[in-house]
Amino acid sequence: MFNEWSMRGGRIDADDRDRLIRRYSFAVPSRAAVRAIGDRAGTGVVELGAGNGYWSRLLADAGIEVVAYDLDPAPSERNPWYAGMPSWFEVVSGDESVVVAHPDRALLLVWPTKNEVWPADAIERFAGAGGTTVLYVGEGAGGRTGDDRFHAILGEYERCASCALGIPTVPCICGVRPAFRRVETIELPHWDGWTDDLYVYERDDSRGPIGPKPSRHQGRWRRGSS
Repeated sequence: MFNEWSMRGGRIDADDRDRLIRRYSFAVPSRAAVRAIGDRAGTGVVELGAGNGYWSRLLADAGIEVVAYDLDPAPSERNPWYAGMPSWFEVVSGDESVVVAHPDRALLLVWPTKNEVWPADAIERFAGAGGTTVLYVGEGAGGRTGDDRFHAILGEYERCASCALGIPTVPCICGVRPAFRRVETIELPHWDGWTDDLYVYERDDSRGPIGPKPSRHQGRWRRGSS
């Protein structure tokens, strides 16, 4: 995937990007990112929303212990992105509840779906089970991955824009307690017009207990093209 990115200088059209996502991943990995994940992995990595397992395969090839889950792993016909596609790694069917069985590992989320609740539920459950490290590949708060609650739990919001600025279309996050803080950012290769990177978060208990009890996810994962 990195080779294709290099040959194209990061410039591709939407159809080519979709093709590369289906074959590889939503984000372009780098050796620096794999090394950084290995440095933070502890006893290993649990990847949630792993799709076809491309990132998990890279980590496993680097000697990192990995377990991977997705609601509908490739080549499931129920997966809108990876239906009929070959898998790079063994990805087991599972939702966000599986993370509670792996608090000793670092939790990896690569391009969690925008404005769906499962990513936030996953990191809340992970923190509640004693998890300490979250590895997030995507765009920053307000971008095209995760939702406001997800980024609030990761400590990326200092105030609620809905209340502070009176924006009725933005969800209120006043009741969400941050459970993590960012400790490192590793820049990734970017497709032209995209700004996803690897963000490393460590548990932060200084601001009290984590937010409200997780709700069940609704709808399918990665419904749109983002």
